[in-house]
Amino acid sequence: MGLLDLPPEIIDLIIDITVPNGLESFALSCKAVFERANTQIAHHNELRRRWSHTNNAHPARRGDTLSVLYEISREPIIAEYIESLSLWDRRAHDEVSHELNGYEFREDENAMSKIKNLLRSAEYYAMADQDEWWQQILEEDAAGEQLNVDKLYATVALLALLPNIKEIQLPDRWHEVRSNEAAEALVPAVESLVAMSNNSNRRLRPLSSLETLLPFVEEGYDLRVGLQCLQPFMCLKSIRNLFAVSCVAVQDDWGNVPFEWPNPTLKSPLTRIELASCCIDASGLSVLLANTPAITIFRYSHQTKWDGLEYDWNPGEFLEALANYCGGNLKELAITVDELHGEVVNGLSSFMRFDKLEKLEVDVAPFCGPPLESGQRLGREAYIPEGANPWTLIDIPCMGDMLPPSIRELQVNTDYPSPSEDALMALFKNVKDRSVDKLTQLKKSVIRQYMYSTAQKMADDHGVVLEVFEEHKAEPLPRSMMPQWKREFDARVGGIVMTSEE
Repeated sequence: MGLLDLPPEIIDLIIDITVPNGLESFALSCKAVFERANTQIAHHNELRRRWSHTNNAHPARRGDTLSVLYEISREPIIAEYIESLSLWDRRAHDEVSHELNGYEFREDENAMSKIKNLLRSAEYYAMADQDEWWQQILEEDAAGEQLNVDKLYATVALLALLPNIKEIQLPDRWHEVRSNEAAEALVPAVESLVAMSNNSNRRLRPLSSLETLLPFVEEGYDLRVGLQCLQPFMCLKSIRNLFAVSCVAVQDDWGNVPFEWPNPTLKSPLTRIELASCCIDASGLSVLLANTPAITIFRYSHQTKWDGLEYDWNPGEFLEALANYCGGNLKELAITVDELHGEVVNGLSSFMRFDKLEKLEVDVAPFCGPPLESGQRLGREAYIPEGANPWTLIDIPCMGDMLPPSIRELQVNTDYPSPSEDALMALFKNVKDRSVDKLTQLKKSVIRQYMYSTAQKMADDHGVVLEVFEEHKAEPLPRSMMPQWKREFDARVGGIVMTSEE
């Protein structure tokens, strides 16, 4: 029996089953099916237009995740159309009307029952204390109106319904799932949800399409969230990209914000990690990289966090950790500094272990410390071995001797002449020669200077291009936005607040 020999009502049921992902291809299989699917196609297009990119920014309520659950309870197929979800409502208090005009579903007992029944029917909640979850959702929702807080229980409830979501921006209170006793019960819930996604045989598994985690807090000295709160999502089989801002993973400092990997047998398939305005030491980074073996792109900017967390920073150890765990994989690498209150303990000294590296962007600052192999240290625990000559900026290694032959593009950001003309001179003094006899793949070398072009002669002398960032502008973007990768990060996924420095 051919497809068109089936009764029309059977064809209608098949069309309904193909929504949303298979409708278009099935409808185009023949003219008769296309004409039969006209109504469904129109509805499909409307649902995709309205729901493929979804947020919880209700006109009258900030962070109204419950309203998204309400809409899904009215038409459950909506959950399959959500591909991009932002739960970070960044509006100021005065940008929200706070005036509810017309129907309010929270006052409708039947509507609230439908939301509760929606969650009860989800596979995940069959294993949960459903009444307790519902009560927590209601309590957070009520508190949100008074305290302007995000709804963490509603967030997990929503995530458990979304099989086709590809990227998510969590609410800015999400870090409390690891640091707040009231939200700590959510940790096993998220881990169970991820395990279900990875192991279920169901066609529509929650989070089974999630590829990208987006930033959910802003940059700033006073802002820090434990990277640990994102760790469960890193174990999803579908995950590929992590973009984060103001995350902290410090094992060896006083801040008590470590990073741990509970199941060492479960590795992450992440291929890209970009961490802006973060505060991570080599030990915290090692735990992350030991469990993300597929990384090919890694970009990081360092920021000392409040009360002097990582007041001194050790880029030398940081780079060694990168080389130990992904030196043979990395194709693109960026290491820059947003804000460092103390000193560089040990500086960058070689990229030779990154034998596939094609693109490198670095600030001059991370080179401004003695190499690890010298045995010397700067900072609050400074040390010089007996009989050694104290390290100085003129001892910075030559960039031409630090780079692997695979390198194609080099960008170096400088505050020239700070910290010293000697630092930039040391880095570039042999790049021109090495590009002829060793770095034959190097096609682009850039010195990028903040606001002024006083390094032009040095660039010309060494055969590199000088780019001036925010030249002579009255209200320039902050120095922290000079790295090209930071600006690309902000243009692609947002999350970095670009304000003028005082």
